Amino acid sequence: MSATPDDTKDNAEEHAFRLRAREWLRTHLPPRRLQDEPMMDWADKALIARDRESQRALWEGGLAGITLPREYGGLGLDRRYADIYYEEAQPYRLPWHFGNAFNIVLPTLLAHGSEELKRRYVPAILRGEHLWCQLLSEPSGGSDLAGLTTRAELRGDHWLLNGSKVWTTGGLDCDMGICLARTDPTVPKHAGLTMFLVDMTSPGLAINPIKLISGTVDFCQEFFDDVAVPADHVLGEVGGGWAVASTQLGAEKASMARGWYEGLAAAVESDEIELKDEYGRMARSLGVHEDPRARQLIGEAFVLDAVHTLTTRRVSAGIRNGALPPTAGTLSSLLVALCDVRRSALLSGISGPAGVAAKPGEEGLQWGMTRVTRHRIGGGTTEMQRNGVAERHLGLPRDEADIADRTVPFNRRKVNPDRAQ
Repeated sequence: MSATPDDTKDNAEEHAFRLRAREWLRTHLPPRRLQDEPMMDWADKALIARDRESQRALWEGGLAGITLPREYGGLGLDRRYADIYYEEAQPYRLPWHFGNAFNIVLPTLLAHGSEELKRRYVPAILRGEHLWCQLLSEPSGGSDLAGLTTRAELRGDHWLLNGSKVWTTGGLDCDMGICLARTDPTVPKHAGLTMFLVDMTSPGLAINPIKLISGTVDFCQEFFDDVAVPADHVLGEVGGGWAVASTQLGAEKASMARGWYEGLAAAVESDEIELKDEYGRMARSLGVHEDPRARQLIGEAFVLDAVHTLTTRRVSAGIRNGALPPTAGTLSSLLVALCDVRRSALLSGISGPAGVAAKPGEEGLQWGMTRVTRHRIGGGTTEMQRNGVAERHLGLPRDEADIADRTVPFNRRKVNPDRAQ
């Protein structure tokens, strides 16, 4: 069962905020209907528009950017007020298409942006005007982000970007993108990168949706042909893009570890473990709810969910109170990926042939296949996330070939070097 909000912990100011949020949410946001609609669907233009309207309404209602600084349009309150807001928002649909903007762009912009950029773009997000995407992966880059080849050249008062990006979530519907490009090929690959803020409607930027085998069109590929970016739209320092990207990727991993969509999971920690009804519902719909093997698989899925929830909660609490270093977040991010992979296997075992033979949108295909194809790469592949845990959290040495690769000027690197030699 879900825990209910406990207002006995509120002081007078917090309680007043709770009551105001409760009344405002009741009259302004649409109800949550997760059985009928997804959290995010970039093919559903009406749902995207509704999320834009909801974010605008939150701004006008004084409930946007609760913990963000006042000078950038936020309320400047502490985390307790955000927790109260999410407790009260449980029955309602929040503007989840703004996940990239809030989870990734805002932390990166606040950490590295100039005052002008922060004052311009943070309020635009809070007002629901700008959806954002990440322009990182490239067709030839694989998991080696620092090996990207999209280039940027300074021409007077603007930069010209040329190259291609791929696997961009929501690229076709986003207003702005945060883009990593190479500005100096004569230095080692990590040193010659710069982060840009790109208007997704810029001339010369072609955006092509990618239709997956599941029928979804969440991802896009972009082609840059002399796309002009103002010189002041550099995030961080020219040549300092890797530091900005590290903040960006860290924010992404932290968001995935906590569940990505704030306000989706229960905001109140319960002393009881909640068992998801969809596992049993799925088994019943497929007629295997009495099968001993199916029941065993559902039991393991319940245990997996509990381990995931409790471990993530412990890591988050440890980082907050200083008992664990910030690098412990890499453990939660890897845990999410591994749990998703194992959960996919369990649910595929329950669904059997229906997991791969059902029509798009039917229960079997939803649980049997799409979770495998999507969540092995969210926040980086599991291989890359294991490297992150090993190198950043455990302090293990890097691969010798990787160390050597970091010292060679980018334009002198061998393509596909033979690492066996």
